[in-house]
Amino acid sequence: MARVQQQVAQAQEQAVRAQAMKSEIDALRVTASDPRRRVSVTVDASGRLIDVELANSAYDVGAAELGRLLVQTANEAQRDAGAVAIQIAADTFGEDSAVVDHLRAELEAMYPAEEEDDRG
Repeated sequence: MARVQQQVAQAQEQAVRAQAMKSEIDALRVTASDPRRRVSVTVDASGRLIDVELANSAYDVGAAELGRLLVQTANEAQRDAGAVAIQIAADTFGEDSAVVDHLRAELEAMYPAEEEDDRG
């Protein structure tokens, strides 16, 4: 009987930790900027676009270049947000947990690592 009570207590503790993690991830916002700070993009933990800021110098590049900067900067912010969310999960459940493994696999599928680019 004591073992069952211990397992129930552990499950309740894990549920509390999971709720705290969810709240932290829900509040997460990550901003990335291109090297020259012409474009800044903010996303939430799911990668949803929250804000875009353009410096005056962003208008000096052509439309195609500005579009490329926006997409690359948004991709960077999305990957960074995913990495922060994974770290939050790892801090909550442990680096080797199934939750963390699942989040890593999802992030890699959604935002494959890119090679370094020359946005500057």
